[in-house]
Amino acid sequence: MSTVAPLFSIVIPTYNRADLICLALDSVLAQKLSDWELLVVDDGSPDDTAGRNFA
Repeated sequence: MSTVAPLFSIVIPTYNRADLICLALDSVLAQKLSDWELLVVDDGSPDDTAGRNFA
């Protein structure tokens, strides 16, 4: 595990966006720069956003 902090952080807040979260994640993963961290913050969505299979 690296102790060096990433160059930047990406924060994606979400609520009831199970239908769109994969598109947002794909957009981040498609970037050429790779020195980042991604935080997805779900505020208790009842639409199973957190239970999505992102594979």
